[in-house]
Amino acid sequence: MNLGENIGAKAIMVAIVTRLNSHRQLISSKLVDVLRANRCVLCHGRGIRHCICADCSADLPWLMSACARCARPLSDDAERCQDCLDKPPSWQRAYALFNFSFPIDRLISALKYHGRLVLADYFGQRLADRIDSDDLPDLIIPVPIHAKRLQQRGYNQTLLLARVMAQRLKRSVSAHQLLRVRDTRMQKNLNADERHSNLAGAFVWHGPPLAQQRVLLVDDVLTTGATAEAISQCILAAGARQVDLIVIARTLAR
Repeated sequence: MNLGENIGAKAIMVAIVTRLNSHRQLISSKLVDVLRANRCVLCHGRGIRHCICADCSADLPWLMSACARCARPLSDDAERCQDCLDKPPSWQRAYALFNFSFPIDRLISALKYHGRLVLADYFGQRLADRIDSDDLPDLIIPVPIHAKRLQQRGYNQTLLLARVMAQRLKRSVSAHQLLRVRDTRMQKNLNADERHSNLAGAFVWHGPPLAQQRVLLVDDVLTTGATAEAISQCILAAGARQVDLIVIARTLAR
């Protein structure tokens, strides 16, 4: 092997090792989930098919009545909340499975920050079930995270959710065309106005024109809607006809 070939081989090996290191949490967490797959993550019951047993699933804080536009919990039979009547968001419809309360808040945190990837399968399947088979999107897009956080965490939980949904719904996922180009401050510590300012120019569509496609945007939690609004505007500017939003949970904050 000559010097050039040796350098090339070393470069390839370094790239492989770097990639493996950046995904070490994803790999190790998946192995742990496989070993625990026959236990309910809530009651620890054995011999179940999914990571949450039927009894525990029934006890979760399912969102029963919500605004059709923003998924804000409603106490009456109104189709839309007053905020959406006064100033509707850029997306057309929003779906949320749960209220953001115990234990959903802990489960989302476990998926998002602690590598409990088996929860992506459970939530992804439930999200797919929420979509009418006669009203499917053209394309599924997960909310992206910045490359710096992706390297730290090893995975993007919304992409995992989107892939489970896409397999179930037989739709395509756009995994890399929507980019988060600014590493913004954590949204959970900001008020509504600060969230919108924080996300200005944070997202860029780096793909072919969406050519009047109907897009389903996937996220874990919907709070003020600042992230979904910024992304919806970006996607619509790229040529999409409509953006719908689906999340695991909806908070009461607005």
